[in-house]
Amino acid sequence: MAINSLQVTSPIASPREACVEKKASSTPSGFESLLQSASGPAGRETVSPRVAAEMLRVQMMQSTLTLAVSDARSDAASGQALRSVPAAFDLGLGLPTAYRGTAALETAEVEGEPVPSALPSLTSHAATEIDHISQTAARYLGTPYRFGGDGADGIDCSSFVQQVFHANQIDLPRTAREQINVGSNVAPGELRKGDLVFFQTYAEYPSHVGIYLGDGKMIHASSGKGEVTISDMNSDYYRPRYLGAKRVI
Repeated sequence: MAINSLQVTSPIASPREACVEKKASSTPSGFESLLQSASGPAGRETVSPRVAAEMLRVQMMQSTLTLAVSDARSDAASGQALRSVPAAFDLGLGLPTAYRGTAALETAEVEGEPVPSALPSLTSHAATEIDHISQTAARYLGTPYRFGGDGADGIDCSSFVQQVFHANQIDLPRTAREQINVGSNVAPGELRKGDLVFFQTYAEYPSHVGIYLGDGKMIHASSGKGEVTISDMNSDYYRPRYLGAKRVI
């Protein structure tokens, strides 16, 4: 039976036409959406395509900036922000070196630039103890020297040191020969207040001890002066007899 072509009411679209139709019915692009929003009633255009394109460019820039800010906040939260910040620290902006990134600190070390220490060389507790030691020792100034003595009527060098530290809750042995075996060794040039300094005087073993005060000075019970006094460790007598120092604080 023949089919009358006039009976076909819905023509079949070609694949190309179907593709075009599907594309047209999809969600409009950002540019097209912007054009539609810029159009007046009944699709009448109130903004030229060129102006709409410029508006879209601005919109894209704003989106990019928003993403950049979001990424920066994410970096800061994960501790990475300092590594992504430009080297503003070397531009005279007055930012403290304590906030420099890891790479900046490593560069400073290689170039010999001073880098702040992470820890102080002397804790506040140790500084307080040293001050107390110095104050206690100063009370003995003028006390007569007596070999083997350990009282106000006469005292020798090791007893003087032992009593000063005992008054500050630090126990030391009785003789200089024993005291040199306690504490930690102090390298030459690293002496600080409160260190014990030892000398070889009348015997081959450590036979004299004092308490370092700083600036090359020590307080000690001196047989030569006949009392507790302050002497210069760089004097012609003490310098060649110096054996070393120990730190007990």
